[in-house]
Amino acid sequence: MTTSWTNGYQTEVNYTYGYYRDLSPNFQKFCLLLNGIDSPDFQENQNHCELGFGQGVSINIHATSNQSSFYGSDFNPAHAAHANQLAEQSKVEHYFYDDSFEELLNRQDLPMFDSISLHGIWSWISHENQHIILKFIRQFLKPNGIVYISYNCLTGWAANMPIRELFHSHFKFNSKSTNPLQKVNEALNFSEELLKQNPIFVQRNPNTAHKVADLKQQNPNYLIHEYLNQDWQCFSFQQVVRIMDEIKLSYAGSTDLSTHLDNINFSEQHQAFLKAIEHPIFRQQCRDYFANTQFRRDLFIRGKNNLTPLQVQERLRKTAFVLLTAKEKLPHSINGLLGTFNLIEEIYTPIGNKFSEENYRPITIAELEQSFPELNYAQILNALVILSHLGLAQPCQTLEPNNEILQQSHRLNHYLLEQASFHQNYKVLISPITGIGIPTEHFHQLFYRAHFIDGLASVSDFAHYVQNVISQLNWLVLESDGKSITDREKSLEVIQAKAQLFLDSNKLQIAKQLRLFN
Repeated sequence: MTTSWTNGYQTEVNYTYGYYRDLSPNFQKFCLLLNGIDSPDFQENQNHCELGFGQGVSINIHATSNQSSFYGSDFNPAHAAHANQLAEQSKVEHYFYDDSFEELLNRQDLPMFDSISLHGIWSWISHENQHIILKFIRQFLKPNGIVYISYNCLTGWAANMPIRELFHSHFKFNSKSTNPLQKVNEALNFSEELLKQNPIFVQRNPNTAHKVADLKQQNPNYLIHEYLNQDWQCFSFQQVVRIMDEIKLSYAGSTDLSTHLDNINFSEQHQAFLKAIEHPIFRQQCRDYFANTQFRRDLFIRGKNNLTPLQVQERLRKTAFVLLTAKEKLPHSINGLLGTFNLIEEIYTPIGNKFSEENYRPITIAELEQSFPELNYAQILNALVILSHLGLAQPCQTLEPNNEILQQSHRLNHYLLEQASFHQNYKVLISPITGIGIPTEHFHQLFYRAHFIDGLASVSDFAHYVQNVISQLNWLVLESDGKSITDREKSLEVIQAKAQLFLDSNKLQIAKQLRLFN
């Protein structure tokens, strides 16, 4: 047993309130299907576990929108308390603990799990805790169960690992402040000043100055938890594969949808080189060199069963998708590692039109094929994968969620909208249709509240509603150049333009199809 409950992990400030779709059972199953891997169908008696859930936003989104049971632990009691507070708002059955990994392993009241997910924490914990997690997975993961694990990848971090070490060393040893957030700023400023001296390290690694500049743009709370723990490690893909193989887990793909978009990320020469590598694990390892991968989001499975290409097509054809923006707001291009590429208008325009004509209801690939004989299955699937990658579409888990799921989702969505009058912590809403959080910026949450809770409908009403909220918070709207607007009338004009854009994007109609509110 360790002498300190923190075990070297930073607990002086709480973690951010981020939402991560990679932890969604539905999104994980979709990613497995794209990789031709079979996984269990959704069942009411499934159990899922998240290790190190932070503020508990993701686990609450998924527990609220699923019929399964969700278990999780974060040893920071403030995080566990917040996670339980959110669960009390939705009234969902939940099992959220502040156990250490060792305490969780030794619990006698846990079920076998259909999935166990750990986002990022693998890189921030001790070797002892990594060993405990492996024992936990070995003991509690069902056959055919899924493990999601994300971690800092060695290839993308190799040149910048000394920068993290410098940043961490100043934070730990040389800061004059006792305030952790001030210590972060001091450490960043010192690191920047050192690099300006142009030491030989910088001469040999000229891009390192950009890394410090990037860090200075990040939330200090995020930096403390991401970079300043006592334990901080990077792993190569094959290291993680070897570790997981020891507990009977096989690599099954990634939740990073860009891995399906080689044409915008790798040249034809690079693609040919990779395809010539016979061993799939070694090929995946080599991809990280071409992509300079900094963070991997991998799926493993206990007992991998591959589907035939026809089986994959059959299941994907039956998968319904929802579009999260109006057809007019669909992008015309996409950025990849090779640059910017135009999206083919002859594919995306008819797909967007179909969703619009159907009032943005969920539509299957099979329906799109029937509507557009000129488009083939591969073209439609690729378009929907790209839109999902961009956060503009989502695969559905069900078209008819039961009343209990609807009610608890609506309760938590209403709570999130109410909280938008006090802060910007929650930037997500819950769709019981997809089981995946819907990213929602602060102003949009206020517009939803104005309409669905307070019954307002006009652009002018929306603008005055939001202006009153931000005035009470003593916040100011920003102009396009980042300058604050102090004049109320000008502020109203800017908010009104945002409200018009919100309505033009058919957000209200889409929210109804997503079943976000009563």
